[in-house]
Amino acid sequence: MGGLLVAAALGTLGERGALRLALGLAGLGLLGTTPLPPWPLLAGSAFLLGAGGALFSAVAGAVRLSQAPPELRGRVAGGFLFLSGALAPLGPLLGGALAGVALPLPFLLAGGLLLALAPWAGRGWR
Repeated sequence: MGGLLVAAALGTLGERGALRLALGLAGLGLLGTTPLPPWPLLAGSAFLLGAGGALFSAVAGAVRLSQAPPELRGRVAGGFLFLSGALAPLGPLLGGALAGVALPLPFLLAGGLLLALAPWAGRGWR
Protein backbone atom coordinates (compact mmCIF):
# COMPACT_ATOMS: atom_id res chain seq x y z
CA MET A 1 0.00 0.00 0.00
CA GLY A 2 2.86 2.38 0.77
CA GLY A 3 4.29 1.92 -2.71
CA LEU A 4 0.97 2.92 -4.25
CA LEU A 5 0.82 6.05 -2.11
CA VAL A 6 4.41 6.95 -3.02
CA ALA A 7 3.59 6.48 -6.71
CA ALA A 8 0.49 8.66 -6.35
CA ALA A 9 2.46 11.40 -4.58
CA LEU A 10 5.20 11.29 -7.22
CA GLY A 11 2.69 11.36 -10.06
CA THR A 12 0.83 14.34 -8.66
CA LEU A 13 3.59 16.39 -7.05
CA GLY A 14 6.79 15.32 -8.80
CA GLU A 15 10.05 14.57 -7.01
CA ARG A 16 10.54 17.98 -5.41
CA GLY A 17 6.94 18.23 -4.28
CA ALA A 18 6.97 14.71 -2.86
CA LEU A 19 10.13 15.48 -0.87
CA ARG A 20 8.59 18.68 0.45
CA LEU A 21 5.45 16.79 1.44
CA ALA A 22 7.55 14.10 3.13
CA LEU A 23 9.54 16.62 5.18
CA GLY A 24 6.35 18.47 6.09
CA LEU A 25 4.56 15.31 7.24
CA ALA A 26 7.53 14.16 9.31
CA GLY A 27 7.98 17.63 10.81
CA LEU A 28 4.31 17.86 11.76
CA GLY A 29 4.47 14.37 13.23
CA LEU A 30 7.42 15.34 15.42
CA LEU A 31 5.86 18.64 16.47
CA GLY A 32 2.63 16.82 17.34
CA THR A 33 4.47 14.88 20.02
CA THR A 34 5.91 17.93 21.81
CA PRO A 35 2.92 18.65 24.07
CA LEU A 36 2.90 14.95 25.10
CA PRO A 37 -0.72 14.53 23.95
CA PRO A 38 -3.16 11.72 24.81
CA TRP A 39 -2.40 8.46 23.05
CA PRO A 40 -4.84 8.86 20.09
CA LEU A 41 -3.17 12.14 19.10
CA LEU A 42 0.23 10.61 19.71
CA ALA A 43 -0.72 7.72 17.39
CA GLY A 44 -1.76 10.23 14.71
CA SER A 45 1.55 12.05 15.09
CA ALA A 46 3.43 8.77 14.82
CA PHE A 47 1.48 7.96 11.63
CA LEU A 48 2.45 11.32 10.09
CA LEU A 49 6.08 10.77 11.06
CA GLY A 50 6.09 7.26 9.59
CA ALA A 51 4.35 8.32 6.37
CA GLY A 52 6.77 11.20 5.89
CA GLY A 53 9.80 9.02 6.59
CA ALA A 54 8.68 6.29 4.20
CA LEU A 55 7.91 8.78 1.43
CA PHE A 56 11.21 10.59 1.92
CA SER A 57 13.26 7.37 1.94
CA ALA A 58 11.69 6.06 -1.25
CA VAL A 59 11.91 9.29 -3.22
CA ALA A 60 15.33 10.42 -1.96
CA GLY A 61 16.86 7.00 -2.63
CA ALA A 62 15.55 6.94 -6.19
CA VAL A 63 16.64 10.51 -6.86
CA ARG A 64 20.09 9.96 -5.36
CA LEU A 65 20.78 7.01 -7.63
CA SER A 66 19.24 8.61 -10.71
CA GLN A 67 21.52 11.65 -10.31
CA ALA A 68 24.68 9.49 -10.15
CA PRO A 69 26.37 8.33 -13.36
CA PRO A 70 25.58 4.65 -14.06
CA GLU A 71 29.16 3.54 -13.46
CA LEU A 72 29.18 5.15 -9.98
CA ARG A 73 25.75 4.11 -8.68
CA GLY A 74 27.14 1.23 -6.64
CA ARG A 75 29.65 3.51 -4.96
CA VAL A 76 27.02 6.15 -4.30
CA ALA A 77 24.67 3.60 -2.73
CA GLY A 78 27.48 2.04 -0.71
CA GLY A 79 28.76 5.41 0.47
CA PHE A 80 25.31 6.47 1.57
CA LEU A 81 24.71 3.22 3.44
CA PHE A 82 28.11 3.52 5.13
CA LEU A 83 27.51 7.12 6.21
CA SER A 84 23.97 6.48 7.42
CA GLY A 85 25.17 3.53 9.49
CA ALA A 86 28.20 5.37 10.84
CA LEU A 87 26.19 8.44 11.84
CA ALA A 88 23.16 6.55 13.21
CA PRO A 89 24.35 6.61 16.87
CA LEU A 90 24.52 10.42 16.87
CA GLY A 91 20.72 10.83 16.79
CA PRO A 92 19.99 8.95 20.00
CA LEU A 93 22.99 10.53 21.74
CA LEU A 94 21.94 14.06 20.85
CA GLY A 95 18.25 13.31 21.46
CA GLY A 96 19.02 11.84 24.87
CA ALA A 97 21.11 14.85 25.85
CA LEU A 98 18.35 17.24 24.75
CA ALA A 99 15.65 15.17 26.48
CA GLY A 100 17.68 15.46 29.68
CA VAL A 101 17.09 19.22 29.50
CA ALA A 102 13.38 18.94 28.63
CA LEU A 103 11.59 15.86 27.29
CA PRO A 104 9.78 17.61 24.38
CA LEU A 105 12.91 19.51 23.27
CA PRO A 106 14.35 16.96 20.77
CA PHE A 107 10.94 16.58 19.09
CA LEU A 108 10.43 20.33 18.92
CA LEU A 109 13.87 21.00 17.44
CA ALA A 110 13.77 18.11 14.95
CA GLY A 111 10.23 18.93 13.82
CA GLY A 112 11.05 22.61 13.43
CA LEU A 113 14.20 21.78 11.47
CA LEU A 114 12.31 19.48 9.08
CA LEU A 115 9.61 22.08 8.49
CA ALA A 116 12.25 24.76 7.92
CA LEU A 117 14.08 22.57 5.39
CA ALA A 118 10.94 21.49 3.50
CA PRO A 119 10.78 24.51 1.14
CA TRP A 120 14.36 23.88 0.01
CA ALA A 121 13.94 20.18 -0.75
CA GLY A 122 15.19 19.35 -4.22
CA ARG A 123 16.98 22.61 -4.97
CA GLY A 124 20.20 22.32 -6.92
CA TRP A 125 19.33 19.11 -8.79
CA ARG A 126 20.33 18.63 -12.39
